[in-house]
Amino acid sequence: MASPAKVLFLAMDAGDKSLIESWAAAGTLPALRALLAEGLVGNTISLEGFFEGATWPSFVTGVTPGHHGFHRMIQLNPGTYEFHRCFTGEFIKPEPFWNYLSRAGRKVAILDIPLSGISREINGIQMVEWGSHDRNYGLCTWPEKLKKEVLTRFGRHPLRKSCDSYARTPEEVCRFRDLLIQGAQKKAELTKYYLNNGGWDFFAQVFSESHCVGHQCWHLHDPNHPDYDPEIVAITGDPILDVYRAIDAAIGDILTHIDDDTMVVFLASHGMAHNIGAPFLLRDILVRLQVAEACSSKIPMGRSPDILDRLDALFAWSWKYTPEGIKQRLKPVADRFYDWIHRGHVHVPSSVLHIDLRKSKCFPLDNGGPVGGIRINVAGREPDGVIKRGAEMDMFCDDLTKALLTIVDYDTGIPMIKSVRRTDTLYQGECLDHLPDLLVEWSDKKLLGSGGKGNVDRSKLTLTSEGTGIIEGVNHDCRSGDHRPDGLFIVLGPGIRAGRLERTVSLMDFAPTFSSFFGVTLPQVDGEPMNEIL
Repeated sequence: MASPAKVLFLAMDAGDKSLIESWAAAGTLPALRALLAEGLVGNTISLEGFFEGATWPSFVTGVTPGHHGFHRMIQLNPGTYEFHRCFTGEFIKPEPFWNYLSRAGRKVAILDIPLSGISREINGIQMVEWGSHDRNYGLCTWPEKLKKEVLTRFGRHPLRKSCDSYARTPEEVCRFRDLLIQGAQKKAELTKYYLNNGGWDFFAQVFSESHCVGHQCWHLHDPNHPDYDPEIVAITGDPILDVYRAIDAAIGDILTHIDDDTMVVFLASHGMAHNIGAPFLLRDILVRLQVAEACSSKIPMGRSPDILDRLDALFAWSWKYTPEGIKQRLKPVADRFYDWIHRGHVHVPSSVLHIDLRKSKCFPLDNGGPVGGIRINVAGREPDGVIKRGAEMDMFCDDLTKALLTIVDYDTGIPMIKSVRRTDTLYQGECLDHLPDLLVEWSDKKLLGSGGKGNVDRSKLTLTSEGTGIIEGVNHDCRSGDHRPDGLFIVLGPGIRAGRLERTVSLMDFAPTFSSFFGVTLPQVDGEPMNEIL
């Protein structure tokens, strides 16, 4: 029987490499343990400063954010103070590598690669967001009739809505975990069905259940987390371990449907650990440093709020003052109402609420948790820009960097910010103006002590510096885990020698590697083919 695929790519979205390696070594993840023992193993690194939003766009295109411009699903529109939703398939101009494979006559199946759009010229099949963490389009397929077939045969992913949720009870955590486990199992069935159609040159499937559980349940995994509560863990167990086991079982099941002629590539795209830093205080920091101008209006830029803005504000105000007992009973209805308000509507990011962008020298730009973003109000680029490019901008960035690096945690004196980097020193390209100008990397210190029965409130943070004075705030983020840039890959197949690759591979190297494997050259990529695989 002919091999069902020449290259089978399987990935764990935000699968943490340290957890994978330790649990595989312990025998808890037998499928991945076998791959680690028999394959070529290497470390990967995602995009510096943009390893939350740009990981998958750079993976599929082989170029840096400077050339594709994507870092967040809601981004600033250059030349304005308006924000827009970035639909990746239309926004990102460099094409994904599978378009080039398709044009070269290769047959491909691309299933659930995060933050990708539909390629209507694809020679094969594609499915977007059947079971992805990041949701932009909802379930879409090519050809379009594939959607009906998928829903008829497999239904929808068991987790029907965003994984983000506040104040889950232990019982709700268990239900959330079980939905993710069921999702991994169902994804394995879906994968095997289409894989067994056979004749694929390149077949890809990504498990995003690891992404969801890492964000929501890190505090139930890490005993040092401030919110770790052994009494709750006695009920829930470690949901991350349970979901990783389910994905491992799914991978093992899928691998029984290929033969020795198939090259298997496994990727844990970027890691996960405790939620860090104070990105929710960056706005207040910039106001205190007198480089951002505060205003009384929730809607900046003088834009009149529309009806959905007003509903959102009313909902947030009323929910804030709703008694906890009533909140629990109303939560299912509130979740549906919140989803309805936000579906397809571009809201002003919370980071710039109460900021007059036109009068500010700079302002926060959402970029993720571990690395925050700052936009300089540049003359000639922004409509009311006040900082001139060149020496004036250099001096402004230097002074702001020095001020930010002096900020410390009030209780411990530990620096809050690890580094401040200029994007244009890290990357070049035609899309730089779509990105933040400064990247604020928060310190990866556990500032609030060790865990134990949730006796420390990680949501409360106090920081200080000579320039800011004392700033206090409450983190309302429901995610106890957040990303890290490190990842892991394994390659197993004909001609591949088992062992450890000494160098670290960029995620941008995979697109040119896959293409080169099939004799296809990608134009203008920043990544390089991995000769150890080729």
